[in-house]
Amino acid sequence: MKRVAVLVLALAFSSTASADIQSVMGGKKLTQDTVHNTGVGWPGIFYEWWNNGSKMDWALGTGLVYGEWEGGNNDGRGDFIEVGGEFYAPLRWHLKTGNRPKTTIDTSLRFTPGILLAGATYDRFTFGIRGEIAVPISIRLHERVNLVTGATIPISIFIVEDTSDGVAIPIYARLGVEIDAAKKASPWFMFELGPNIQVFGGDSETDFGFRVWVGTSFWSILK
Repeated sequence: MKRVAVLVLALAFSSTASADIQSVMGGKKLTQDTVHNTGVGWPGIFYEWWNNGSKMDWALGTGLVYGEWEGGNNDGRGDFIEVGGEFYAPLRWHLKTGNRPKTTIDTSLRFTPGILLAGATYDRFTFGIRGEIAVPISIRLHERVNLVTGATIPISIFIVEDTSDGVAIPIYARLGVEIDAAKKASPWFMFELGPNIQVFGGDSETDFGFRVWVGTSFWSILK
């Protein structure tokens, strides 16, 4: 793991011509017209097609989910998601760019509606609805490295066959990094962790949930 980190940093600070970081995980507005974004981790693998709009960045996304959709767990109730597909559409409004003597801070507001179709334990079917609200923040550490932070609340409603429906309300802090490692690609890493409030069948509990991914944004592949 240490060798991988050293290699990534070496790429980031190398003298390769830079095309700027296209931030899809953070709060910096896109400068390219179209950006593709892929990631793999927990609770799934995904692809997003991002577009630079005049007032907001927007995307269409799809993914394969093989863990609890909101990043939590359902101890004692069985797994509500064994494998499924998600479809969603992130919308991101850039709010502010703060220039500091040695850094630049970009803040945005993101809203991501989405649905989930999944199979669960005991041959049950799960339908999920999500409205995720996030405040992504990008902090420029170097001309080729962004620290990504902020917070997100992926509110999720689960309608589960032959059992109690429920709601999950995680409140996650975010920490990640985006790197301008190549002319048309920006690898990134993202970790989210926090309390996850769950209400199923009138009973409620709070535990810790998390989501973690590693991926790459890329663009202009035919030019």
